[in-house]
Amino acid sequence: MTLHVDLAWMATVLLLAARVAGATVLIPIFGPVEVPGSVRVILAVAIAAALVSGLAGLSSVAAAASLASTGTLAIAMLSEVVIGATFAFGFLAAYAATQVAGRVLDIQMGFSAASVFNPSLGSLAPLMGSILGMLGIVMFLSLDGHHLLLRALAESARATPPGTVFTGERFAWDALIAQSGVMFAFGLTLAAPVMFSLLLADVAIAFFARSVPQLNPFVLGFAIKIFLGIVGLAAALRLGGSVFERLFGTTFRYWEEIAPLAR
Repeated sequence: MTLHVDLAWMATVLLLAARVAGATVLIPIFGPVEVPGSVRVILAVAIAAALVSGLAGLSSVAAAASLASTGTLAIAMLSEVVIGATFAFGFLAAYAATQVAGRVLDIQMGFSAASVFNPSLGSLAPLMGSILGMLGIVMFLSLDGHHLLLRALAESARATPPGTVFTGERFAWDALIAQSGVMFAFGLTLAAPVMFSLLLADVAIAFFARSVPQLNPFVLGFAIKIFLGIVGLAAALRLGGSVFERLFGTTFRYWEEIAPLAR
């Protein structure tokens, strides 16, 4: 029995797996730190194999030619990782909005020194930012964002076959710059209702402190601002579904714009 190995198909899967890994490992949903590296590698290769099998004629000449030398293959692999990282940036910019909002609220509520370990990022994160970040991930999954990411990767593989060197000549740089501002615009949008209520609380506490000198504004203000912050955040999140839809809507539009031009 003769075993026939299609080197072009294997090269295409290997290169596309680097693109998928660049897009998924950086995203907390697909590549959290507690998932073993071997599992993430197997996941990337499995997705790449499924995409190559589903897209006819994807075993391009560029993928076969990349086997000509080790240096050529290394350059092609690095290019695929860069393309994948551009897709990951779309989600990370939206996810960063929750961390910006959480950091602002922590400072106003007095939780700035109370950081907690975020297993998705593998580092310390603001307390409110961790809550908003987990809610953001749930909203992203409920909007089928993971499916849209796979579709965008498939579209990019069709438009830019694996093995094509990324030069950035046709890349939608304006979309990347616009997506960079999402973390600040929507971060303040998420935190604005609570920020306003805490500002009113500061004004009221200052008024009472001037009226009643015996009142300790620090002790009283700390308890009141924590209570108002938690209640206000719960009310804001109750009505904040549309904000998260618009937030991740920017990510989906970003993927649509860069998918055909990832070269």
